[in-house]
Amino acid sequence: MEYTIEDLLPIVAKLTEKYTSKESSSVTYETARMLMETVIYCINEAEAEYDSSIVDEKQPNLSLLYERGLDLVIEKTKEAKNLYDRIIDNFENYGCVNYSDTILKGMPAFFTCYDAKFHPQNHILTLDYPLIIDLPNLCGIDLILAYLKGVLLEKHFLHCFDRFTIRNLLINIIPDYQTLYFDNLSYPVLLNAVGRSIVKKPLKTLLLKYSDCDLIKAYFNGDDVYAMEQKIKLLIQTIVSPLGDDIAQIYFTKAAKDYAARIQMGIQYGTLDRIFLCTV
Repeated sequence: MEYTIEDLLPIVAKLTEKYTSKESSSVTYETARMLMETVIYCINEAEAEYDSSIVDEKQPNLSLLYERGLDLVIEKTKEAKNLYDRIIDNFENYGCVNYSDTILKGMPAFFTCYDAKFHPQNHILTLDYPLIIDLPNLCGIDLILAYLKGVLLEKHFLHCFDRFTIRNLLINIIPDYQTLYFDNLSYPVLLNAVGRSIVKKPLKTLLLKYSDCDLIKAYFNGDDVYAMEQKIKLLIQTIVSPLGDDIAQIYFTKAAKDYAARIQMGIQYGTLDRIFLCTV
């Protein structure tokens, strides 16, 4: 849908009145820009909605689109809060301070400070704890919602393993991982689970033995990186199958491409024992 900035000015003017409680007809340039971005953000939300009956009109009513977009923002904020409540129920941080701080300290600040009406494009948080996969280029409630969906999927995955097994794995990555580990928790767990699956060992223990690296190398013998990725995807699907969720399979198999590249490098340079966490 095409529109000009001038088309949006009446909507921005009305929003400005609400922002100033009709006490002023002028705002700073920064505030005016923020409110213009707010209107555009809400219209984009409405455009992205599956029901395009309004959007498909030759001359759509931008005010209606904005109002519908604002409703969607509010609905998504409620959905995000529901997701968050599920995440913190029986939450385990595995001793990782960055993970705990982001979820238990940072996220509540979002729900306290988020301004769906006047600044929905501002997601406030830096989200210092990364997910196992990169998020698309999102902002505002769309980013927070996508992030929380990922956190919940990863929580369910991690709960498939004993917490002491995960802690032991992290200790082998960084002895002082509690304060020094800033990466994703699911990444090394899933990677070593893939390794254990290749050598046909139970996943109860995540660490591998150095001798297992020869079996892993033989498993990928003659494969290019694409063929390796396809094999890893099948392994991941089996590993996460106890979650009983097709979305989880789609989510976690996205890590296969990165795993394949790393394993290929490990085979090429004889450093598989550094890709996977191995003990004697």
